[in-house]
Amino acid sequence: MLEWLDLRSLRQYACVSERTLRDWIHRDVDPLPAVRVGCKILVRRSEFDRWLEAHRVTHIDLGCIVDELVAGVKGLD
Repeated sequence: MLEWLDLRSLRQYACVSERTLRDWIHRDVDPLPAVRVGCKILVRRSEFDRWLEAHRVTHIDLGCIVDELVAGVKGLD
């Protein structure tokens, strides 16, 4: 198994879009570690796994989600 993944390979490994990966890489706070080699962006699989594990969801605030949905619906009226 390859240790360094390009975005296409990482997209398949992580089951997320390339856009999401690019957003994670370019976050202002706690970005996904990546390197640029020529015009390719590479991410080390072990660093990705560690980064993803650090972002584990431990609690889902359903009240907040419902409030955001209601606010969005009210904005459409």
